[in-house]
Amino acid sequence: MPDQVASPLPSMRDWLAGAAVPWPPAATLEAGDRVTACYSVAAAAAARTRHDKPYLRLQLSDLHGTVEARVWDDAERLANVARPGVYVGVRGRVEVFQGQRQVVVEHLERIQVDPADLGLFLPRCPRDPEELEAALNLHMASVKEQPLKKLLRHLLGPDTATGRWFRQAPAAKRNHHAYVAGLLEHTVSVTGLCTVMADHYGPVVDRDLLVTGALLHDIGKVQEIAIEAGFPYTTAGKLLGHVLLGLEMVHEAGRRLDVPDSRLRLVEHLIAAHQGRYEWQSPREPRTIEALILHHADDTDAKVQPAIDLVRASDPGWTDYSRSFGREFFKHHEGAPPDSEPDSADGKPPADPTGRPDPDTLSLFD
Repeated sequence: MPDQVASPLPSMRDWLAGAAVPWPPAATLEAGDRVTACYSVAAAAAARTRHDKPYLRLQLSDLHGTVEARVWDDAERLANVARPGVYVGVRGRVEVFQGQRQVVVEHLERIQVDPADLGLFLPRCPRDPEELEAALNLHMASVKEQPLKKLLRHLLGPDTATGRWFRQAPAAKRNHHAYVAGLLEHTVSVTGLCTVMADHYGPVVDRDLLVTGALLHDIGKVQEIAIEAGFPYTTAGKLLGHVLLGLEMVHEAGRRLDVPDSRLRLVEHLIAAHQGRYEWQSPREPRTIEALILHHADDTDAKVQPAIDLVRASDPGWTDYSRSFGREFFKHHEGAPPDSEPDSADGKPPADPTGRPDPDTLSLFD
């Protein structure tokens, strides 16, 4: 008997059969709500209950982020369907377990996705790309020292291979800025915080060095994390991690561009020390003022942005419990505080896309 020809997979839109595109974010659904959606499978693991019944643990990804899912029925067969990297259509319901939403899968089927619809499966930075690009350009232009400026252009220029990946890469696999262009958003934010602190503390801070280090501190993530469903770590990322990869990239570029060794070593120290603590996998602890500032700016942004995302996704009142923070947050207003005054006549804040205040209003050394 000849092998049977496998039937073609249904397209995403055929499978949805008129359901909403894009589908609602799982984070906005309540326990018991029905789910009809499509996802890429970020991770899958077969497991067994205490009563030795097989089930399937899934991490599903779409433009809204990732969501946990469980398959309780027909788990062994579906483990061969829901492999990491494939696209699936899912029907089921939402449950809340230990404060975390998860989808209980009642039907799962592999689907085909048209290239034009791939944007539905990878979460993307919510900020305007042009705004982030303008902020990046302002920060790069603020560096006056020519060897450092050349280094930044070589690694972050929009027409370079590294620069193009930098503008698309996530900043992390899951904890903060875990979406396309998250690395650009995080870098711009960290650099903005560093410039405020440089202006505040005055001439004791080497501003060009600090801004250069801030812009390059996570450059290794373009090689550490793949821009695929679930943002998996690459082989290089698993073997070395973004700090060592970033040191390699900056060192090679600096030598090629004849950046003075004394300056290049200081930039490299900023990269090596930006995670701050040995127990946080930092090769070095900060040993310059600039490295200390960068570490705290990086740590602040990596913690505050996930809290902002959690609060924004919640109704007024208490948010869901966050495992990352080990607590809930209280959302006490929707936007600007009550009775706040506008920053300008048209009610809009100043146009500087970096969000950086006028240094003349901040510096203690005028």
